[in-house]
This record gives sequence, C-alpha cells and structure tokens, in this order.
Amino acid sequence: MDLQQRKLNKSEWESIEVPVSTQEISILNMIIAGYDNVNIRVNNNNSIFTHLKIEYTEKMENYLFTKYFKEQVDKIQSTMDKLFGSSYTKVDVNTIVRLNSADKIRLEKNDERSINKQEIYEYVLLNHCEKVVANANNTSPSSKVLFMFHYYTLYKLIRNNIIRLNKNVIQLCKNIITKFEDTIDMSIIIENAVEFIEKNMNLLKYGDLTLYEHQKEIFTICKNKKPKLILYMAPTGTGKTLTPIALSESSKIIFVCAARHVGLALARAAISVNKKIAFAFGCASADDIRLHYFSAKEFTRNKRSGGIGKVDNSIGTYVEIMICDIKSYLPAMYYMLAFNKKEEIITYWDEPTITLDYNEHSFHKIIRQNWKQNIIPTVVLSSATLPKLNELTETISDFKSKFVGSEVFNIISHDCKKSIPIINKDGYVVLPHILSEDYKEICTIATHCEEYLTLSRYFDLKEVVEFITYVNKNNYANSKMKLNRFFETLDDINMKNIKVYYIKLLKNISEDSWNTINNYFKTTRQPRIFSNEAVDVRGNKISKVTSIGPGTTLTKSQHLSGASLTRLTSEQVTSNNLNSKPGIVPVGTSGAYVTTKDAYTLTDGPTIFISNDVEKIGKFCIQQANIPTMVMDDIMKKIDYNNMVNEKLSILERDLENIKEKAEKKVSSVSKGPKQGSNKDLKKFNRTGDEEVNNKGEINKITNEINILRSMIKSATLNETYIPNKPHHIKKWAEGFDTSKAFSSNIDEYIVSDIMSLNGIDDMWKILLMLGIGVFINHENIKYTEIMKKLADEQKLYMIIATSDYIYGTNYQFCHSYLSKDLDLTQEKIIQAMGRVGRNNIQQNYTIRFRDDQQILKLFTSETDKPEIINMNILFNSRKVILVGDKYVEIEDLEEQELYESETYYNEEEEVEVEGNL
Repeated sequence: MDLQQRKLNKSEWESIEVPVSTQEISILNMIIAGYDNVNIRVNNNNSIFTHLKIEYTEKMENYLFTKYFKEQVDKIQSTMDKLFGSSYTKVDVNTIVRLNSADKIRLEKNDERSINKQEIYEYVLLNHCEKVVANANNTSPSSKVLFMFHYYTLYKLIRNNIIRLNKNVIQLCKNIITKFEDTIDMSIIIENAVEFIEKNMNLLKYGDLTLYEHQKEIFTICKNKKPKLILYMAPTGTGKTLTPIALSESSKIIFVCAARHVGLALARAAISVNKKIAFAFGCASADDIRLHYFSAKEFTRNKRSGGIGKVDNSIGTYVEIMICDIKSYLPAMYYMLAFNKKEEIITYWDEPTITLDYNEHSFHKIIRQNWKQNIIPTVVLSSATLPKLNELTETISDFKSKFVGSEVFNIISHDCKKSIPIINKDGYVVLPHILSEDYKEICTIATHCEEYLTLSRYFDLKEVVEFITYVNKNNYANSKMKLNRFFETLDDINMKNIKVYYIKLLKNISEDSWNTINNYFKTTRQPRIFSNEAVDVRGNKISKVTSIGPGTTLTKSQHLSGASLTRLTSEQVTSNNLNSKPGIVPVGTSGAYVTTKDAYTLTDGPTIFISNDVEKIGKFCIQQANIPTMVMDDIMKKIDYNNMVNEKLSILERDLENIKEKAEKKVSSVSKGPKQGSNKDLKKFNRTGDEEVNNKGEINKITNEINILRSMIKSATLNETYIPNKPHHIKKWAEGFDTSKAFSSNIDEYIVSDIMSLNGIDDMWKILLMLGIGVFINHENIKYTEIMKKLADEQKLYMIIATSDYIYGTNYQFCHSYLSKDLDLTQEKIIQAMGRVGRNNIQQNYTIRFRDDQQILKLFTSETDKPEIINMNILFNSRKVILVGDKYVEIEDLEEQELYESETYYNEEEEVEVEGNL
C-alpha cells in the first residue's frame, strides 16, 4: 500500500483521465440518482417495446402480444388447462388490431425469427413458465427440483423493474405463480440454494440495479445539515467508496484517504460522471492544492489547441469533491472553507483504522492533530472493520462536546450477495460448526458471528445448506427453528437470510445431539482443494499402486509398461480412497504449488498472495517453476547485460535532464528579450541564443546515444511450459483435470521490455514478471510500481505478491487470496485482507486460502483490548488520554506545542488566505 504522503506524479494524473466502463458509469448514475430517490430501481434489460423502440399504446401492446408471444402462451395455457381444468383463468387478449402503415413497416423489419429471444425479457419469463408447467406433474426428484428452480426464478424475475413489460405476459406469470404457490417446498429451495441463488445466472443477469441498504441510510441522514458523526460500517466491495459521489449532490466533500490508490479510484469514477474534483496530496499549505480541469474557474487558453492551459488553483469555487491524504487534511479543510460554509461540507474519512494496529506509527500524531483541529461539523468514518458504537466511547463523547447538539449515527450493513469460502491448510472449507467438538464453544462462536455478521460473507453457501438440511431432516434443532417459521414466503429466501438462519440454528440445537452432528460432518467432509498427486514436483507423471494385502495390488493404471515414474505406497484401502478421482488424494497441501501442479485451481481471475516475506515467496515461486538451468542461465545473462546498459542509460538520462533544466532556466531569465537601447542586454540575449543552439546540439547527441542504448536492450521470454496455466503448462501439470476456468497472465512483450529497461529493480522481480507474477512493495523505481498497478487494474497478472500493508490500498479484482504463515494480523486486519477478494459484481469461484489455521480461529474468536479500538479512542480525541486498566484517563498534552512547531504539520496561522476568503 502506498502510504507516502507525496504529490501526484504524471502517471497518476493520467490514470484518472481514463474513463470507467459503460457498465460502471450506469451504476454511478444510478447511485447519484439514488441520493434523491433511495428506492430507485434501474433495469436496462429490454422489453419488446423498448427493443423495437415503439411508442406505447394499449392497442399496440395487444398487437405485439399476438405477433410475438401468443403461440408460446397458448401452449403454456393448454398445459395449465390439463392440470387445473376450469379453475384456471386464461389470459384473454383482443387479437384483432389494425396498425398504421409506419408501425407496420417498422414491425416488418423485426420478424420473430430475427429477434434474439435472450435479450427480450418477456421471452425469458415465458421460458421459465414453460419449464414450471412442464415439470409440475412429474414426481421424480430431479423434476421436482427443476420445477422449484424455475418457479423460484420466475417469482424473483417478475418483480424486476422492466420498462413497458407486456401486461398480458405479466398476468400469465402471476396466474402460474398463484396456482402453484401451495405446492412450494421451502426446504428443497434452501437445500439447492447454491444453484437457485448463488449460481443462478438469470437472477444475476436480469436483476435490478439498486442501492445497498447502507447507502440508503447514509443518504437519508446526510440530507439533514445538523452536526453529526456517522459511523459507517459495510462489507468491502459494496460501494462505500462511491458513496461520496452521491453525497456531493447537496454537500461539498473532503475525502480523506491514507491509501492514495483509493483516492485515485474515486477520482477516476467521479470524473467519469463529470464531478468537479481537486487534490490535496503531500501539501504543506493550500498553495499545493491542485484542481482538475472540470473544477477550474479561471484559467488561460492554450493558443494552439484552444483547450485549458494553466489553471488558477487558488480559486476552488466549483470544487465538489476534495480528495486528500492524511497529511494534507488541514490545508484541504481550510481551502474548502474559503468557498463554502462549514455546514455545507462533509468530511468523509476512508479507512480511519489504517496504521491503528501499530503501537506507534508516524501517522498517529497527524491523525490526532487533524481530529483536534477539525472544524467541519459533519464527519463520516467509513470502514468494513470500524469499531462499534459502544467501543468508541471517548471519540464519541469528544465529538459531542466539541460540536454542541450533534448527533451520532451508527450504520451497520451486512449485505451478502456472494460466498467467498475460507479454505484451511488442508484444503477444507471452514465454517463455525466444524471448529469445535464442545457445543458451548460453538454457541460462543455463533454469538461472535451474530455480533460481526460481516463474517457471513465468508460462509460457503454449499456447506451452510448441507448443515441446515442435515439438522432439519433429523430434527436436531428446537421446534422454533423449523424452516417454515423462519422462511414464510419466497421473499424471505435469499443468501443473507439463509446465513443468518444458519447462525441462529447453531445456537438452538439440542446439546445431546451435538456429538452426532459433529461426527457426521467430520467423517463426510470432502476437501474443496485436493493435492494434485498426478505429477511429482518436477512434472513427472505418477501412476499410483496401492497395496491391499500380501501379494495383491490395486492400480488405477492397468498398463504400466514404459510409463513414467511410478510411486508405490502401502495404505489401507477405504471407500474414500477408492472413490477419489484418479490422481487426486487429499494430503493437505491446499494448492501450495502456485506456479506448477496447483496452478489450475486458481480460476476466473488474478490471485493475491499476502506475506510479510515477499522475497521468500518470490524465490519459492521461481524455484518451483522448475525452469531448466540452461534456460535460467540464458535469462540471467540477458538480465545482467541489460542491467549494464541500464546503468549507462541512467547516467545519460540524468545528464540530459540537467542540460534541459539549465537551458530552461536561462531561457526563462531572458524570456522577455533585451530592453530597447541596452547594448549590454542585447549582447547577453545574443549570447543566450548561441548557447541555446549549442544546447540543442548536445541534447540531440545525448538523445541519439540514449536511443541507441535502448535498442540494445535484449528481450527475455519464457516458454509457455513454465508460465502458469498456459496451454503447454496445463498439459504438463494438470492434464486430465478440469482446467476450463484456469486463469493465466496476459503480459505483452513490450511490457517485459519496459521492465527489463528499468534500473534498480531486483532481477528476481523481472523473472517473476515473465511468469505472470507482480510484486507490490515500496520500490525505489516508481515506474515499476506504476506498471504493476496498470497490469493489476487490467487483470493481466496471474498473481500479485504483496505485504500485509497493501491490504487496504488494493482495490483490484482478485478471485483468490493466500494468507501466508508468517503473518501476524489483528482480527480487523484479517478481515481487511479477506476483503481483497470478490470485489466485482460477478459471482465467480472465489477462495481465501489460509496457510495457518490459527489465523482462522482468531477470526471466529472474540478479542479484548483490540489495538484499533484503543488507538481510535486515543487519537480521534481532542483531549490527551491514555488507557489505564480498562479506563481512559486524561493527561497533560505535552506534544501539543511540539506539533504546532513542527514543519511536517499544517500551521493554521501560516496559511489563512485563499483568494482573500480566510
């Protein structure tokens, strides 16, 4: 995570100008519109009317029904007649409709056969109607499940907000839903929730865009301009960082972020929807604040292009969102106050717990100074792991005493639309019910999960419903926990409610039954990730022979003559051994060989490997890649050669920069030309002109030398056999496995060349890049970091290795995460690390793979004396307090004078004027 409090560089400025995708803009516009209408529902799927772009009339609606849907509807209604006879009421439509000639011509161009029925919502609904009635009378278990699936899907789809949906089709759907509602078995729907809810592409593709509940709450609260402190806690990836864009509709926003990447992502989104923003990064005073072009009130025009030239950054009248780092908050605050009343401003502090897990950190003094000198009466503290209301007693009382009449709001959201399973070191999914044999401990864990429902995001839905089904079928729970009591209608059945029910169920099981339940799941559990035993660590195929008894063997391969390496093992044959897939035996490595035989388990998107020893993990990846010595020697020779060229390039580039800098200074000093009648100045001007000619010659000479050296850089590439999940790699390491979703890198040759030409980059990082692996640490060469960020943003890297400090600042889309054994994280930081996975809106295969099971236990155990809570009460406090025992005690503030005298911090008396307004 880049916590350097510095100004934005050129590449960062350029990155914010790249528009977000059309889909993201649609979501942003919905969020903005949702500020004034919190119940907004937007759905961009087409009805037949919107597809044909025909003006609505009732006559036209009946005609379209007759032309496009009647044939399919008649078949459905015929089946309904057979099932229900006269008790079924048919949809009756007047089929005699006359159209004007213009409409006839338009409709002739859209014959039924030429229409893509998957893109027309009415056809989608009718297809589900067909499946419902087709499976209604079939008593086979599979048909019953199909019936329930299509009924549940139809029930959900009919509630979506589609513009101009044909009322006759809607009526048919409602008739079918009503007729079958008494036959619906809630237990079947819950038992198959993975297919019905989590992986139901119909619900994902055709669903409405709506605000999250936490966004509705904060929008409603912020419309009141009275002083307030808002504690805003919601899971990662649920739009907290986009919330300020909508809040800027009626207030000015100061967005405070320790991780600059988060601020840049917000800036890019804001600019994409034409919001006016400014930046305060690495500011010593308001003079260092910079405006985006959209925010400029006064500026010069570029004479050549006609665009904006130089912006007057001192005039921030138009600024809607000020994005700043922690160091620059006070200059940013006073800058915004120069143009706005304090009641019109919201300070939105993103991830205020960053660095609070440390006993001491350079940010701590700055954080306290910002809080102490803050005069904005509306403050939002936003984080997925924010301490609770009752844990921030000192911070809240300080805020209330500072802003008289202020209110405190506590927004806690547990939106859960996807499952991201936790995998232990043995490859098994971890859930609360398998953590202990002692039922009292299980109840304690369940209580902890109730208090931190955000953990339910990491409950694997498949194993949750298996537990629910087993307990209910065997009547091991209290009668009040019967499914039909908790889930009264289909509206109650969603992923969030199922997981909440699971937690409640854990606390309401007969204690006498717990041993039976625990033993059942211990003996029936199957690893989610198996160790790939089809090959050894060098890629040699293994044919496994199992000894059953004296003189008898069992082998999966009948013809071993001439085969590759054969491993002979002696083990007891059990049903589990025999039923295992060929070549797969659960031995507890949990997919550790990420560059070779376990790479195929990393699917759908990039992986992040979080470790405190990045170098060790990098070396392991290279070592396990099994690159032959001859190939590695050739690569190292090229890298050594390139390093020598890079050193020469670095010297020439510095010389070129110095010459240009000197030339610019001289040109600037005589830019107005010689004064009239001054011979001395005329000679000086002529001499400067001669020097400029000489400089141009020298610049051209050095530039040519640089170009020649750059052309000498040798390109180094690896064969696909060594690059994870490339076709040749899969053939060697995972032949015969399901590799259809295996994810691989996509790095262009010019990127590798660019990395090769960088000076001061460890040779190991260059080799890792060839494998599709990037490294996030604080590099001296900023260009390397920028290239890694760009590749990560475009999802072109197979994997990123990063230290735990990067968990807050990486808003990239990851599908899998490894948490290394060497990590020593607080509970909050573990949750933040897990939050790097599944940040997009797509339901894919996600995993969080722990290499140390003790970290998982910490996640599900209540902790006392959390450093984040203690430090937040101490630092977000105008008074100087310390924790003594279990109480906070006020002491004399000896640091106050030191802080005011320090040049590092903003001194209010030094900078009080911005356009004369302060």
